[in-house]
Amino acid sequence: MRLAGVLIAAALLLAACGTSEGGAGEPLRITVRSAPPAYIGERYEAKFPASGGVRPYRYELEGKLPQGLNFTNGRLSGIPREKGSFKVTVVVTDAALSSRSASFTLAVKDPPPPALRIKIPESETDAPFIAVFTLSERPASALRLRLTAKDLKPDLDSFKAAPELLYVLRYDAEKQTLDLDGAFTKTFKGGEVFRLKFEPTRKLRPRVQAQTQFFDAKGEPYTKSPPKRPADQGRYAFEDLRALAAAWGRKPAAQKGEPAPPAAGAPTKAEPSAPESAGGAGTAPEPGAETAPEGGAAPAPEAKAPPAGAEGEAAPKFDPDLNGDGAVNAADLELLRKDYAFNPGGRLTPPSVPKAPAPGAQPAPEDRPSENPTPPASNPGP
Repeated sequence: MRLAGVLIAAALLLAACGTSEGGAGEPLRITVRSAPPAYIGERYEAKFPASGGVRPYRYELEGKLPQGLNFTNGRLSGIPREKGSFKVTVVVTDAALSSRSASFTLAVKDPPPPALRIKIPESETDAPFIAVFTLSERPASALRLRLTAKDLKPDLDSFKAAPELLYVLRYDAEKQTLDLDGAFTKTFKGGEVFRLKFEPTRKLRPRVQAQTQFFDAKGEPYTKSPPKRPADQGRYAFEDLRALAAAWGRKPAAQKGEPAPPAAGAPTKAEPSAPESAGGAGTAPEPGAETAPEGGAAPAPEAKAPPAGAEGEAAPKFDPDLNGDGAVNAADLELLRKDYAFNPGGRLTPPSVPKAPAPGAQPAPEDRPSENPTPPASNPGP
C-alpha cells in the first residue's frame, strides 16, 4: 500500500510538471488572435502569451518589423518610426519541443486625433444645464472648434476652461454657433478642457454638433481641414495665439537685454484699436500677480504696432508681448482677443484652378460673376 501511494504521488507530480494555466493535457497554443495597431512616434506594447504544453516557452519571430519595434520573449515593444502593414509570424516552442505558430498583420498608422466628448442631458429638458467638454487621452497642443447648438443659449460668463488653455471665444446668436480657438501653455494629455452653461429656449433633448481640428504635441495638425467659418478680419490670427501660448509667463527672447534704439521717425505705438467685437469672452490664467501702476488707474494698454518693413522685405516676426511690458500674460491675451480673426479673408483651402471651357461652351453658373455680390454676413458694415 505504501508503494502504491508513492507511485500515485509521483504520477501526480509528473502530471503537474507537464500542465500549465490551461489545465492538464491541454495542447500548446498562442492565446491572442490579432495585434493592436501602432502609431508613429508613440510608445507601443503588445504581448503574445501562450498556454498549454510544457513550460518554459521559447519565442521566435518571423517576418520584418517596422523600424523602432523589437520582439523579446513574446513581447513586442518600442516606438515605431515607419508606417505600413507588416506581416509577422510568432512561433512558440515548449519544453517538450512542441511548436505552434500564429500569423499577425501589424498596422502602423498616423496617430488619430483626440476625440471630443460632450456631456449633456440625455432626456428632454427646459432647465439650464452645464455641458462638459472633454478630450480623449491623446496629446494636444492646440484646438479649433465650431459648435452648433440649436435652441440653446450659452451663458458666456459661465465659460470655464482648463488652466493651461488660452482661448478666444465668439458667439453668433443668429446662426446659433460658438467658435473657439485655443492653445495650451503645455501639452494637454486628456481630460476636461472646458465647461459651459446652456439655457434651452424650449423643452427639448439637447444636441450640440461640433466641427473640430486638433494639433499634436509637435504643433502639427492631426487633420488638415479647420472648421468651416465665415470670413472675418483682424490683426491677429490662430498662429499668433499659438505663439502667445508658447511664450506664456515668460519674457520673450526679443525682449532680452537692452533694446535697440528705434529708427528716426519710426512709430512706437499703434493707433487706438477698434471697439471690442463679440470675441474674447471669458478669463485667462494668470502666470503671477501683477502690481498696479503708480498714480492711480492707467488706461488700457495698447498693442504695439509692427514696424513697417521696406518693400519686398518679409513681414516682422510676431512678438507675443503685445503691450511691450516685458512679459507675456493676460494683458497681452486681451489685446489679441480684441483684434482677432477666426478665418482671415475666408480662405479655408487653396483655390482650385478653373478649367478652361470648351470652344463655344457656356461657363458653369458658379463660374459666372455675380451681378449683385454681397459681403460675408460676419463682416461689419461700413
